[in-house]
Amino acid sequence: MEAVRSRTHRYATLLVAELALILVYPFFTGVDFRREVFRVAAIILFAAALYAVLGKGRLTTIAFCLGLPAIVIRLFNVVHHAGVFTMADEILGLAFMIFVTSVLVWTILSDPSVTTDTLAGAVSAYMLIGLTFGLAYMLIGHLLPGSFRDTIDPSKQLSPTEYTFFSFVTLTTTGYGDIVPWLPHARAFAMLESIIGIMYPALLISRLVGLHSRKREES
Repeated sequence: MEAVRSRTHRYATLLVAELALILVYPFFTGVDFRREVFRVAAIILFAAALYAVLGKGRLTTIAFCLGLPAIVIRLFNVVHHAGVFTMADEILGLAFMIFVTSVLVWTILSDPSVTTDTLAGAVSAYMLIGLTFGLAYMLIGHLLPGSFRDTIDPSKQLSPTEYTFFSFVTLTTTGYGDIVPWLPHARAFAMLESIIGIMYPALLISRLVGLHSRKREES
């Protein structure tokens, strides 16, 4: 019982960190220190993600090897108001998020029972997918400028919150059309996210229903 409560608490912590990045950061986009705010929010998210994968042996070790350097670099940039190793920071952060998201999704889909822990983890994993693709889009935009465009102002440089917004719009297949993938590689990633956005809830719901039905038959 204590183990289940611990996992639920970890997923709840991760969910709060995800919501903070999504809902709080956009209110700071008009201030001069918005980059520092984003870095702090990302550090909190990375720390919560590390907390969520504790106790998984080698997987936890790999997560720490990927996550700690990204946290240290971002923390250094926040303290010194600098932008050193920005590209390395983004690549390490993205690699860490991909790994943690994969671990969390696999853990949820392979869980043999339907519990509050499972549901909390499922929501956290779904939001991690959106945030991970947002980081991927931001990295693509930095490496290949012009990959994404604002349809209202094509010359506008997108901010981290706009990449995150585009990611969740794509993940949920809402498609407002205000931001579009312009180059082929950007469109390929957007199509991949759309597929995941459709398949993940379908697989999750079918598995939860199947587990619930089996539990009823056994009882």
